[in-house]
Order: sequence, then structure tokens, then C-alpha cells
Amino acid sequence: MAFASPALAAPETVQGPVKMRPSDIRAYNALLKPTDPAYIVCLKSAPTGSVILRTTCRTRSEWERLAQIGNDDAMAWVNDARLRQFSISEEPAGSVGPAIGSNN
Repeated sequence: MAFASPALAAPETVQGPVKMRPSDIRAYNALLKPTDPAYIVCLKSAPTGSVILRTTCRTRSEWERLAQIGNDDAMAWVNDARLRQFSISEEPAGSVGPAIGSNN
């Protein structure tokens, strides 16, 4: 009877970064097609204000979910701006704060 090692457990059930060693990720990915939602993709990036690169590994489906959340947030912001149909400088008095140059 064979047991799967904990390092090779199904990461598609995990939300957030995958906590596996690079060698375990390579062994896990060797069993999958690169288009598989459970395939682990690692990206290097520097957090805002830093020059130190950090590696974040997530399943392909988790990266896609995060991208969709970002796209939904951006679309909500654009739709809100369209619905308001005026710029900040044209907003009704008192809605944001006192008008520039007013004595209020």
C-alpha cells in the first residue's frame, strides 16, 4: 500500500502561497501538464519599497483567482467613476470637503 507524502498533497485545495521546497514542487509538477489548475507556478517579485526579490508559489488556479479578484476590483472602480459622471473638481459642495478658497 503506497501513501502520498505530505509534501505532494493536493495543493489545489490550499488557498494562499504553497509551502513546499523547490525540489518537491518540481517532483509534483512533473506529474501534471503545465495547463493543469493544480500546477504550481512560482513568481519572483519585490514588494513595494524593497529591492529584495521574494518567491511566491501558488497553484495556477490560485493565480487565476487572484487575477480575477484584481480585475473585478478595477472594473468596480471604473464603473463607479462612470456612474458618478463628474470629476472630483465638479463634485457638489460639501460632498468631499470645503471648496478650495472658501472661508468655511
